[in-house]
Amino acid sequence: MPRTSLPTGRWQVLPAFPRLPIGSFFGILVSVPQVAHPHTRARTRAFPKEINRILRFGLVGGAGTLLNALLMWGLLSLGSIFLGLDPGGHRVATGAALLAWIVCCGTNFLLNAAWTFHAWPPSWRQAKNYYLSAALAFLFQIFLLNLLLLLLETDRPIETAVLNAVAVATGSLLNYLFASLWVFRR
Repeated sequence: MPRTSLPTGRWQVLPAFPRLPIGSFFGILVSVPQVAHPHTRARTRAFPKEINRILRFGLVGGAGTLLNALLMWGLLSLGSIFLGLDPGGHRVATGAALLAWIVCCGTNFLLNAAWTFHAWPPSWRQAKNYYLSAALAFLFQIFLLNLLLLLLETDRPIETAVLNAVAVATGSLLNYLFASLWVFRR
């Protein structure tokens, strides 16, 4: 790391990366505007703005889906080991999915507000609308999870967690439409 001498004779270590504002959350992945030479044509961006937004939403949703699957697996395993609950039961799977959703919905809202839609700090109205739209997507997710449990027989926690991950990924598509068209619209 480069060092510089302060007027008092002490050495200060300079950071390797500049401080980034909270709005650029993952500064490395945020595109930097290009400045074109005045005598050349301006270059177009590699990805349109909406594609970048969809990719960011997908990354946040992927992290949320992974967290949701891990929470589901942990909750179902704990319930099976300590309480003797059937991890393939509809009520048990629905209860575990609800607890996992509560945790993941909050983290996804904050990440999407800061990084995907650059709406930081988020407002209470956005939080209310996001939770409402996420609740609608969650109802669809629970319906799909129970349909999959009805069609496929599961008896291990990991199988139910995988089916839940499929339902979460499908519900994420619905959630993106609500988030981009209603919650974070500009």
